[in-house]
Amino acid sequence: MADSLDQEPETKKVKEPPAQRKRKKTGKRSDPNYIQVGAYIPRTLNEDVKIKLVRHDGDFSDLITELLEKWVAD
Repeated sequence: MADSLDQEPETKKVKEPPAQRKRKKTGKRSDPNYIQVGAYIPRTLNEDVKIKLVRHDGDFSDLITELLEKWVAD
């Protein structure tokens, strides 16, 4: 019984809150004028689009916006 009094109490590990973001939120994700949408397209089409966007330094969101704006204007 004396041994149990000699033991130090267990220390609980306190989780630190995640580090706060120090830079201003930028980009479409934090812009209230943009929303995220999703669509199912054929896998091979998606692969071809990604390849072409990389070759032409393009952005998928910009491509979709341009195509949809043209489609709506017709």
